[in-house]
Amino acid sequence: MPLINQRIHRRLLEKKARLDAHRPFPPGLVRRLRGELMIEYTYDSNAIEGSTLTLRETRLVIEEGVTVGGRSLGEHLAARNHPDAIRYVEGLVEDGGELGEGDVLRLHQLVLQGIEEDAGRYRSSGVRVAGATFSPPPSGEVRTRVRELLSWLEGNPEEYNPIELAAVFHHRFVQIHPFSEGNGRAARLLMNLVLMRYGYPFIVNVTSRDRGKYLRALSEADMGDPAAFVDFVALSVERALDVYLQVLEEPRLLTLTEASRLVPYSQEYLSLLARRGALGAFKKGRNWVISREDLERYIQSVKKGR
Repeated sequence: MPLINQRIHRRLLEKKARLDAHRPFPPGLVRRLRGELMIEYTYDSNAIEGSTLTLRETRLVIEEGVTVGGRSLGEHLAARNHPDAIRYVEGLVEDGGELGEGDVLRLHQLVLQGIEEDAGRYRSSGVRVAGATFSPPPSGEVRTRVRELLSWLEGNPEEYNPIELAAVFHHRFVQIHPFSEGNGRAARLLMNLVLMRYGYPFIVNVTSRDRGKYLRALSEADMGDPAAFVDFVALSVERALDVYLQVLEEPRLLTLTEASRLVPYSQEYLSLLARRGALGAFKKGRNWVISREDLERYIQSVKKGR
């Protein structure tokens, strides 16, 4: 039985097909988008873990090498390290080989170099995850569990689609909690590796403003129901697809207030649909927006009873 909401999945497949139709992408566009997305991803992934650097400060640290007053050395190093880790993930995707244990350790080393003494090494003691409903395995089992997880990923015995596979892998990785620090950052990068292998765009970002939803969905997966986390990842993937399609297709975007004037639904109801992931809308700043085409697709899907 599929884990992913089928309406969301159909939207993703349709948007990915539209994106693929534009390949190969203009090199200049790729460079610009890649630079912007790398900074946003670095900011959000570190902010989820407690970094106080703002998006602007993160940009200055990465692009200008600036030292920001009042911020810790660890926060600066986390910002500087992430682009190297992202480039490493890209290299693994380009090589096309299987993901190995050494790749996971090297990725962790890149993320935490200069920050933690055991960067690139498994934890050597037990660990308790605050607020979690599960207990990670003893340190002596970590290497075996990671190797088993990587073997499972390559075999995909449940025949998950790429979104499901990436999300379930992320969840199982953080449940093993193989490192003393940096598990979430490593898991999000590895999730991206899985998605990029299947042609999804660079780079799917879990935004810091969605931290609460992210952690709640992971908690539901901990309790045996991974569907909410799969859908959370799916909506993050859709947001990445929308970024590329906005640039390539330049659709006219409507606020939900404007959209409500074109359909028999109120702005409040459209907002509810957007928050539930039932509507192909996305956040631009603080506001939900949707293209006229995606609005029409939603109306057609309702008429067809899908």
